[in-house]
Amino acid sequence: MSTAALIHLVRNGGYQVRRRALLTSRLLQDEKRSTAECYISTSERRASRFDPDGSGRPATWDTFGIWDNRIDEPILLPPSIKYGKPIPKVSLSKVGCASHIGKRKENEDRFDYAQLTEDVLYFAVYDGHGGAAAADFCAKNMERYIKEFAVQEENLEKVLNDAFLEINKAYERHAQLSADDTVPGQQL
Repeated sequence: MSTAALIHLVRNGGYQVRRRALLTSRLLQDEKRSTAECYISTSERRASRFDPDGSGRPATWDTFGIWDNRIDEPILLPPSIKYGKPIPKVSLSKVGCASHIGKRKENEDRFDYAQLTEDVLYFAVYDGHGGAAAADFCAKNMERYIKEFAVQEENLEKVLNDAFLEINKAYERHAQLSADDTVPGQQL
């Protein structure tokens, strides 16, 4: 099948053909001839980073990086014990951080880290997103909220979920009391 016929088939052959046809071309040893091969897969579509739901539609910008759906994955604590690998003991004296201001006049990012229990370390980075008020508030208060919920609950996923909900409410109250410190519409 010629390349032109294959392209015509892919363009006009219907949705299934367009979606499943993969066109590749290779140059042979003699540069005068080239052939095109068409691989048609009858297997199920697989999701990828560029097609996360396997729908055939490309991903939008907000499904990349921190905006992808990894936040919905369960927290498995501690995962390395499951596979028989020892967990190294991390000392907070060996922990540090670095931040780059970028193009802004002030660095709006904040960080915090602490040892919450014998087995749980807390590391957090708060991005200012156009103002440091929410990042400052979280850096000062999030550890306390996590500790409060950790006393009542063993499930770390529930602890973090409850702490985020509670700090969001607390920041909303704080922002209403000190309106000059916040950027309108800024949320956690």
